[in-house]
Amino acid sequence: MKTPRISVLIATADRPALLAGCLESLSATGFADAEVLVLDQSASEPECRARNTPGPSVRTIRCPRRGKSAALNLGVQEARAPWLAFTDDDCRVATDWLQVIDRSAGESGSGCALTGRVVPGRPEESAVTAPSLRESERERTYRSPGFRDVLFGNNMAIPTELLRRVGRFDEALGPGTASPAAEDNDLGYRLLRAGVPVRYQPEMVVTHRSWRSGLAQVRLFHAYGVGQGAFYAKHVRRGDLHMAARMARNIWDTGRDLGGAILLRRPQDVQATRAFAGGLVSGFLRTIWSGNGGPAGAATLTGEI
Repeated sequence: MKTPRISVLIATADRPALLAGCLESLSATGFADAEVLVLDQSASEPECRARNTPGPSVRTIRCPRRGKSAALNLGVQEARAPWLAFTDDDCRVATDWLQVIDRSAGESGSGCALTGRVVPGRPEESAVTAPSLRESERERTYRSPGFRDVLFGNNMAIPTELLRRVGRFDEALGPGTASPAAEDNDLGYRLLRAGVPVRYQPEMVVTHRSWRSGLAQVRLFHAYGVGQGAFYAKHVRRGDLHMAARMARNIWDTGRDLGGAILLRRPQDVQATRAFAGGLVSGFLRTIWSGNGGPAGAATLTGEI
């Protein structure tokens, strides 16, 4: 069997319609030198039927443990390609997404991680605009940690051996755990701390579907805050003063954003920002008090992907 050049990892749980849209977009790339690993934690197995158009092969792997990070780590173990690409089941990749990754991988070599643009899809029915967006059109390479997270988990690619060397996803973070976000932020931070540059490629485009209602998005922002706070606390407990400064900066920025949303009378943004702020503080304090800053995989996995 021919070894693929790229393994695409998608963790999913009980969202078959969203997953089908993601797989359709991957099929539309027509990139046959790739495999797609559907890392399934659903109550029932999603249908991954063969497509009529040329494109990546699709393989479903049932995951015994709940949690996105646990699923992705299983995918890293099972992947056959020298490069790993990541997106989410509620995203659609551009028709040249795999081609851009393949070309950029050749240019960057095996010592660099890639990430790209994440744009919002048109709101579906009563949904609001999707979060976790990045729309800059300027290419940039990050070489050291700053005050912003630069690696987006729904649009990134990493050399397989590099990821295995630096350390896989922290199974105490991410959807499906008590700290349901920031697994990608933690990985990006560890890569930069290890001297691995992260290259932002605006031509590497993913659309994040806007399918959540306003209330569901408020809950999502709270989850984002909890995960981000736990991520900061994990590193603060290990003596990382940079992360203490980042936590303080994040609180300041969130307060400023909340004030702006109130002045501009944007109730959805007010609710979402308040939810994020509350989650940020609670996730940080809970992790500091509980001592959950140890090795990856130390937490009990609960909740939804």
